[in-house]
Amino acid sequence: MSSYFEVAQFLLLTHLFQISIIRLSVSVFVLPFLNPAGKDQSLLRGNVPMKKHTVISTMMLFGGLLGLLCTCADDLIARQEEKKGTEEPVLSLEDAEKQAAKPKGEGEYTKEEYEEFQKHLNNPDLKARAEGLIQFIKAHPKSKLGEYGMTVVPTILPQLYEQKNMSALGSVAESFLELKPEDLAALGYAVEAFYSEKDYTKAAKYGEALYEKKPTVQIAQLLAQSYDQLKNEPKFAVYAEKCTAELPAKDSFYYSVKLAHYYVTTRKDVGRSAAHFQKVLAAYGEEVPPGYNATSWGQEKAFAYSIIGRNAFDRKQFGAAVAAYNNSLKLFRQNDEAFYYLGMSYWGANETFDALKAFAKGYSLNKPYSKMCRERMEILYKGLHNGSLEGLDSVVRAAAAEMK
Repeated sequence: MSSYFEVAQFLLLTHLFQISIIRLSVSVFVLPFLNPAGKDQSLLRGNVPMKKHTVISTMMLFGGLLGLLCTCADDLIARQEEKKGTEEPVLSLEDAEKQAAKPKGEGEYTKEEYEEFQKHLNNPDLKARAEGLIQFIKAHPKSKLGEYGMTVVPTILPQLYEQKNMSALGSVAESFLELKPEDLAALGYAVEAFYSEKDYTKAAKYGEALYEKKPTVQIAQLLAQSYDQLKNEPKFAVYAEKCTAELPAKDSFYYSVKLAHYYVTTRKDVGRSAAHFQKVLAAYGEEVPPGYNATSWGQEKAFAYSIIGRNAFDRKQFGAAVAAYNNSLKLFRQNDEAFYYLGMSYWGANETFDALKAFAKGYSLNKPYSKMCRERMEILYKGLHNGSLEGLDSVVRAAAAEMK
């Protein structure tokens, strides 16, 4: 824009310079003949009388314009020379083809590569565009076009996410991660996409890689749920523990329930199971949690109290054990194991009469722990009655009546 203005300015000054020459010529050479000396200048009707100061002003204008014209011309020439040094030459198609045909150095590309890249870049299908660019990058690892492609593919991932095209998102994210395994955004999109598609193996694979770099409770939740779907209890426990450590009791409720059952059933770790059952009871208490009804929640609580009681008994905390087992039996009275350990806890607390009653009730249920209840009941009764079992039957009958 500025170059056009400069040329126009130069042409205007040239025009004004020509006018000044004509005016000076007329003043000096023509008007004296039209108006000889001594004649009345009024006879020149319609003409401006020519005086000395007019000629002088015309000459001054002439000189000024000449100087300005020379300055403008010099400046314009200097600017054009400066531009010649900075502007890049524009190659014709023929020149471009010749350059593309030359052996390329590192980072350069041929005309055919450029056309191939543009074909992928302009593909309206997002998945096909990304896959084409990734294929190009793999085929031309040293090309500058590949470097540009590495910045384009990550912009396609959020577009696929917005379209809720999780199948395509997972495929593109996985392919991109082959080129850039450390990319956090691609890892995140891969995890969410594969989890949405129920491909829990891949969700867990990329989830672990993401958690290693960005350990958040949200990623831990997704990993715990993925491993739960895969029936991988040890891996589930690893990430569920992280969830229960950071989330509020209600938010981590289902993780705590599963962990409590896993530890007592699979790992035989009563202490860790009891710790999680404490969290379970603290989360809802008398309130029925989502997914339960009054009956199923009562059964869950009964089992929880029995595990808490067993943990207390193992630690010789007999008072706490008695309280926990009594809470369990209020909810489920047919638990022969609970009666057995309640009797043992009373005995440990030197409450022998209550211990006999607990053993007698457990015996009356005629279940697996009933035999052990009978054995402990007889030992305790003999110790209280000089080795005699006389009168024990009445204790058993009374306990059985209470159980009806």
